[in-house]
Amino acid sequence: MASIPLPSGITLDDYQNLEAHLIRVAITTAVAFGVIVWDYFNQLPDEIALYSDTSDKGVWKAPVTWWFILLRYSGIIASLPSVLFTAAQTEFCQAAISASTAGAVLTVASSGAIFWCRVRALWSGSLFVSATAGVFYAIMLACWITVGTQFRGDTGPHTPFLSNCQLHPLAPWAPMSYASSVAFDTCVFIFTIARFRGNNAAKSKVGRQIYNDNLLYFFLQTATNVVVLSIQAQQKPSYNLIKPAAVPFSTLMTVTMGTRVFLNLRLFNQRQQQHDVGDTLEFSTRLNLSNNSAPGRQAIQFHVSSKNHLSHSDEPYDNHR
Repeated sequence: MASIPLPSGITLDDYQNLEAHLIRVAITTAVAFGVIVWDYFNQLPDEIALYSDTSDKGVWKAPVTWWFILLRYSGIIASLPSVLFTAAQTEFCQAAISASTAGAVLTVASSGAIFWCRVRALWSGSLFVSATAGVFYAIMLACWITVGTQFRGDTGPHTPFLSNCQLHPLAPWAPMSYASSVAFDTCVFIFTIARFRGNNAAKSKVGRQIYNDNLLYFFLQTATNVVVLSIQAQQKPSYNLIKPAAVPFSTLMTVTMGTRVFLNLRLFNQRQQQHDVGDTLEFSTRLNLSNNSAPGRQAIQFHVSSKNHLSHSDEPYDNHR
């Protein structure tokens, strides 16, 4: 039987514990990647419908649409390489780590941009809300880019199983990326609650549904980052083995919540437009009947734009239509 040489300064029991931990990290990363792929195909019909919809050309003029497309694929870019450097033998450890880090930064950037556009539309383009959320977004993006430059790894000797990549320890200030995400998510969450408190739009059936859905998405995103931050901020050595297992779930929630915010708002916008068109037709019919009942009176025509009926708080594309 071939013997496996142990690293210097490590006992057999320590090696077995480390081995068990690496297996759990690899399984966690693979599961997160599998869920992201499943969610991708689950929402693929909605993405195809977005490409094939020619009735609303203004959707492609809105930056939030392009952020949605980027978010759809950045999650895969972030999670697929992480499977390679945690569960597979590879000669390109640093390339996989860099690709995963770039995907994570793009995921945070695109999801944050969608949330920012949404909260800005909720407040009808309020300068204070836009600037406040924008500052938190810029800080979050800067923190993620800064921390992302610290991810390093070496290609070690081939091992009997799992990955041969050896990750370098991160700086003690690395958790600031998740802290900035928590700050931004909390800002968006508070602005969302404040906007709909006492708002008439939330009292209608459709308005209440869109409010509940978005509030749920923002809450789940915030709660996930709070949990990951609480783990990453621990300085005890016993938490070092847990930290890598928590990271994939943050990426998973960022992708799923961000895409659902966009698709949910787009669906609501379509239903709202159909409702406004129905109201316009009904108004025109009543007006024509009234004019026809008065002989000699010239018919008056009103061209009511559905845009004027849309509340800014319900616009998913932030007035770019």
